[in-house]
Amino acid sequence: MQKLLYAYWAGATRSEATREHFLTRLAPDLRDAGVERLQFNIADLGDLSDGLEHLRLATMSPKPDGIVSFWLSSAWRREPAERLLADAFQRIAGFAVVESTVLRNDLHPPQAHERTLGFSQVSFLQLPPRLSQEEWRDRWLNRHSRIAIETQSNFRYVQNFVAYPLTPDAPPWRGIVEESFPPEALRDLRLFYDARGDEEKFQRNLQAMMDSCAAFIDADGIDVLATSEYQLPAEREPRL
Repeated sequence: MQKLLYAYWAGATRSEATREHFLTRLAPDLRDAGVERLQFNIADLGDLSDGLEHLRLATMSPKPDGIVSFWLSSAWRREPAERLLADAFQRIAGFAVVESTVLRNDLHPPQAHERTLGFSQVSFLQLPPRLSQEEWRDRWLNRHSRIAIETQSNFRYVQNFVAYPLTPDAPPWRGIVEESFPPEALRDLRLFYDARGDEEKFQRNLQAMMDSCAAFIDADGIDVLATSEYQLPAEREPRL
């Protein structure tokens, strides 16, 4: 099995890119196209201008409106599913990825057709010119992983290492991160860094995270989305 991940830009159809559209129309069609372990992440959380600074990180304009990910027996069988996505959105960018589930969501397990508790932060990472791909991969996968789960209140942490792009003109992303956080962490920076009520711990966790990120991410090489996450069951279901 192979994991495929598509960023999408809704464009003029943004008003149609809703939970109902995904779950009642697009999901059944994708299932008929053979996909498994289907997941939607929809950037529908509104204006974050008074929220956390890092949730507004962007180098791409416009940023994607979310991601669709799923598993297939092989990427070369992706044409029916990819065609459905291309018809549904103004633009898509697809990638074959290698998934590493560093932290599984056992705390708030997702329910079929229901929004996962809290919010899911999706980060798109580029390779800094100062690093080789081997150095970058080592710093991200082997060094940063532990710090990311020890200094934050995330209850799910998934790293998607990009094996190769699937669509023309795909952005030069080398990694895509999925992290789930409690709902209060959207506005409470100290809760985000797992240090509510403890200023010393907050400063320590914040500095450790910033130092670790700086080791493999440049300021102009990251885009971040705050999304609502929906995971569907592994088995195919009847249409709603």
